[in-house]
Formats: sequence, structure tokens, C-alpha cells
Amino acid sequence: MARKHKSWKQIAFIFVLSFMIALLAVLGSKLLMKQASIWVAWILLVAIVVISIVFDIIGIAATAATEKPHHAKAANRVFGAKQAIYLVRNADSVANFANDIVGDVAGTLSGAMGASILLELISFYPSLGNQEILLNTLLLAFIASITVTGKALGKSFAINEADEIMSKVGIMIASFERVTGHSFTDKKKKGGKKCGDSRKN
Repeated sequence: MARKHKSWKQIAFIFVLSFMIALLAVLGSKLLMKQASIWVAWILLVAIVVISIVFDIIGIAATAATEKPHHAKAANRVFGAKQAIYLVRNADSVANFANDIVGDVAGTLSGAMGASILLELISFYPSLGNQEILLNTLLLAFIASITVTGKALGKSFAINEADEIMSKVGIMIASFERVTGHSFTDKKKKGGKKCGDSRKN
């Protein structure tokens, strides 16, 4: 019963987190689109696609990485090593956040921004309105193909360089923790055991 309760709690948390991230991202992009030029809108669209690909690489790397090299770095007090261990140990949660939550939100957002860019183009060139459905379909297909291709290229890189990627992400998280003064990766269960399953090999 405890496991079932925990599972539903995690699902509810993922739903709320996804909703809040999507809401903030969509509202933020709408506000930016109203104030920004069409060229800035294109830059934002490219940034969102890149973020989607980068987080997909991080999610895959987390599942492919092992703890052993990071333990060696942690023993030598290498900055970010403890955070890297936490990420690898909680690879399922990292992958869920990076691949599913960020990936899906970025996909939805890129589609919405593509549609907004098209409407902006039509406002400048009304003659394009006759081909709106075709242009919208082509633009969305182009965005999707770029995203999928980028993720496909990133997969082999994520698997082959998994430990190095986790080291870099660990350094970024450690830097963020140092600036904010709050640790997001030093959470322990009751009894002193760290969360997640250990993957030392």
C-alpha cells in the first residue's frame, strides 16, 4: 500500500510540475512574442529546440552513466562529483524530468511558437493567408524533423560520453547550489540512507 501511495504521489507531482512549467513557458513566450520582432521569435524558437535536444542528451546520459568514476572524483574532492553521483543514482527521475517533462513542454512550446511566427508572417504578407494550412503543416513538420534529428545525433554522444556529461551537469548544479546556498542533491531518507538505487559498476 505504501508503494502505491508513493507512486500516485509521484504522478501527481509530475503532473503539477509539468503543468506549471508549461504554463510559465507558454505565458512567457506569448509575452515575448508580442514585444519581439519576428527575427527574435525565430531565435527563441531555435533556443527552445536546442534546449529540448540538450535535455534529451542529459536524460539519456544519466541512464547510461555509472557511479564508479564519480566516486573516485568525489574521494579527491572534485567539484560537482557528489552532484553527479546523485544524478546517476536517481537516473530514472532525471530522465523523466529531462526527457519527458522538459522534452514534451519544449515540443508543445516550439509548435505554438511556430504557429505564432506564421501568423506574424501572414500579417506582413496577407497573400500567404491563402496557403496558411499548408505553410503551418510544413513549418511544424520542419520543426519536428529538426528536433528529432538533433535528438538522434545526440543519443550516441550521450551514451558514449555519459560519465563526462554527468560530470559537467554535476558542476553546473554544484555551482547553482553554491550561489543559492541550498542543496538540491544532498537529500537523504530516514535512517541516513541516500535516495535511489546505487549503480557503482
